[in-house]
Amino acid sequence: MRMVQLLDAEDRIMAGAAAERQESGLVKAIKDAVNKNKKKPIIMIAGKTKITSIIDANKYSGRQETGSEPYTDVILVTENGKKINLSLKGESAPSLAGGGMRGLELAVPGIAKKFMKAAYEHLTKKVKLNSGDKVPDVFGKINASSKLKIVIGTRSMGGPIHYMYIGPMNISAPYDQKTNTVKFNGSLIEATEYARTHTLYFRFRARREDQRFDPDAKDASGTPKIYGISPSRGDSAGRIVVTDKVSGRGEIVNF
Repeated sequence: MRMVQLLDAEDRIMAGAAAERQESGLVKAIKDAVNKNKKKPIIMIAGKTKITSIIDANKYSGRQETGSEPYTDVILVTENGKKINLSLKGESAPSLAGGGMRGLELAVPGIAKKFMKAAYEHLTKKVKLNSGDKVPDVFGKINASSKLKIVIGTRSMGGPIHYMYIGPMNISAPYDQKTNTVKFNGSLIEATEYARTHTLYFRFRARREDQRFDPDAKDASGTPKIYGISPSRGDSAGRIVVTDKVSGRGEIVNF
């Protein structure tokens, strides 16, 4: 059990380092291209998307109102002062948006609590879990209007997101001085288009391997927490993320 926990922590550290590398690589590529163009605007190309008149790029500093990681990873600045917020993801990112239950409640008030109550009902009445049982991951499909709000986010969540950048964690972006373009090895997708063309789900899972079902666990508002306290680390809740994939071993609920 201890080895599993160590590997889980190591995986999180590696994922964080990879995300940092991707963000820093994109910012550096833009800044280098602008410098090569004598501080004049350049054009960014990623996949089928082109953004013109870029004069700078910076990593977002700050957090969500709830204290969670912000939606925006990188801000592009255009010649006329417009700021374009990017959310960066790897090609096999396990989660896409959210910021946990509190973050989701900022985007669509009540939606996370509704999902948690539906998950609890499903686990107790259909799966028939008993106290102390291992809990399967639970998925719930997000409706169209809600997923748009969740993908884009709000200012209080460190958004709104204008584009999703999806690509390798190691940025490759050669600058072509003849065409004044810097071409990235990932793709930019408008956030509204991403939400429209993708089916998205909530995924609820344990934070620690040794967490088990606690039918009596609730938060301050009375919403079921489902998981009990981790004996090894003290975590007392699960984790909600947003994903575009459903595990074959997970439970699916309607809410």
